[in-house]
Amino acid sequence: MGNTACCASTKDEAAASQAAMRGDEAVPALGDAPLAFSAAPGCGPSADPGATGPAEGPAANTYRIVLDKGSGGKLGLDVDYMPERTVLPIMAVTGGLAEAWNKAHSEELQLRKGDSILEVNGKRGDVAEMLERCKNEQVLELTLRRALTYGHLVKELEELVKSKGCGPILVRLSWHDAGVFSTGEEGSGCPNAVMRFTDKGEGAFPANAGLPTVALALLAPISQKFCPELISNADLWALAANVAIRVMGGPDIPTHFGRVDATSSSESVEAQAGRLPEGDGGVAHLRGVFHPKGLNDKAIVALSGAHTVGRCHLERSGFDGPWTEEPLRFDNSYFKEMLAKTYAPETTSKGRLQHRHAGSGTIMLPADLALLQDPAFKKHVDLYAADQSLFFADFADSWVRLQENGCTNLRNIL
Repeated sequence: MGNTACCASTKDEAAASQAAMRGDEAVPALGDAPLAFSAAPGCGPSADPGATGPAEGPAANTYRIVLDKGSGGKLGLDVDYMPERTVLPIMAVTGGLAEAWNKAHSEELQLRKGDSILEVNGKRGDVAEMLERCKNEQVLELTLRRALTYGHLVKELEELVKSKGCGPILVRLSWHDAGVFSTGEEGSGCPNAVMRFTDKGEGAFPANAGLPTVALALLAPISQKFCPELISNADLWALAANVAIRVMGGPDIPTHFGRVDATSSSESVEAQAGRLPEGDGGVAHLRGVFHPKGLNDKAIVALSGAHTVGRCHLERSGFDGPWTEEPLRFDNSYFKEMLAKTYAPETTSKGRLQHRHAGSGTIMLPADLALLQDPAFKKHVDLYAADQSLFFADFADSWVRLQENGCTNLRNIL
């Protein structure tokens, strides 16, 4: 069965108090509370016998330094402390030991704004304990990672979407990770990135064909760099989809964080039936899938509007073709074209029934055309075709609810 607590986030009262003082900035700086520990006034090669340059392979952006605080002074680093994180991002090098270190060492070993401290004297993962060691221990052996911040992460996701044209499959990845949630007979389920495991479960569902291979391969350079130190895979998938929607011209949708990654395929839901919509489903099928997710008829139509981007791949779904004439632009074309075009039924070489517009080659699946068959659905199709801003607003609202179904204690900042 699905992991019912897979999106829970635990924090004690002190951590909650600290988070409240920071507000809801995406990456809140601690300019009024910098680290200012005792440190020796100078440092040079003789003070860092354990320093090493960047590692090779997957850890190519990792480096290690050793600082000795023996005779007092400031460490000279402002860090962005958040108890929910496992790393300490450097917000500024302000002088002291850090500045002296940079003057004495080559660029590949210099501390930079945007780098993150992964480990302090053998301790990693517990940022409160890492800070205590910085305060109380004289010799600091630090392991750091280059460019490990929210801003760097978003920039790399934007570059990926723009360079690879992969926005649609990133949207589908988040959709199918979160879309398994149900309050029906099937049980719960939640977004936990369990598709990383392909031996069984969600990673092997026919509905998820192409996601564990194509989508995760595209994200691999980013996930290897940022997960799990800065972000969980499940949070990354949600963020990647939201960045992709914005880059493709859609609404700017907020991402909330705190999803917990599955550790094996055993944390999958048992089956896709009743959880993920089928392309050949009708009106009753759509309601049967979406209503147990807490999503009403309006939300069904709004979320179907995600088909304004992407295409069907014969080898994955058995369907073939794009829904709209500009499948990398997120707008309301799905609804406009659905109303304006005439589609003829056809059967693909995989035996699937779909409907194609002869002039443009675009398609609609039976589940798409079902939106025109029911008056409660059709009225929203008409509204969204006429008003893109309304579609964006309703889509964003429904999309956030879909992405967060089954999650508890999500937070506004990473």
